[in-house]
Amino acid sequence: MKKILSILVIGIVLFLPLSAKAARITGSCEKNTDCPDDVCQSICTIQVVENTSTIQTFEGDLVFTPADGGQIVSVTAGDDFTNLSGNDAHISFVAANGTGVTASSFTLATVVLNVDKDVTGCSLQLTNPSVGTEVEIEIDITEEVETGATLPLTILACGIGAGAVIYVVSKKNKKLYKI
Repeated sequence: MKKILSILVIGIVLFLPLSAKAARITGSCEKNTDCPDDVCQSICTIQVVENTSTIQTFEGDLVFTPADGGQIVSVTAGDDFTNLSGNDAHISFVAANGTGVTASSFTLATVVLNVDKDVTGCSLQLTNPSVGTEVEIEIDITEEVETGATLPLTILACGIGAGAVIYVVSKKNKKLYKI
């Protein structure tokens, strides 16, 4: 009987971690390189993925690192939530429909930051979340995209060069015949 009971307990202990799946929090941030007055704006999106429960409220703390490199400008709750905390570093959301959010993945919040132009290696952390685990979101720098605006000038220069070569070669091969 002890043997059966111990096998049953071991089986339950092994099965429980496999069956319980908690929601996971992810995010992404981009720092704009167009920085008037040496302050860049960064827009961060925080998402909940792999949700298997009903979320009625959410609380957590936003921490910008380095602390002296920027500030939180605004916190906007996702479509399914109402922001109860304003633009504070401590966020508090409640489900907009009153019954809770059951979607498997959704946008939790959009955070706008003012980041000093010369700050690199910065991140936004969500600590003490009421759902999921803590997450640190690295702020990527948005690079300016090459537009190819110099391509027509390059083609024009190549055309002029080819025309000059053809003209020089045709002048050398010109022979004068007297009839």
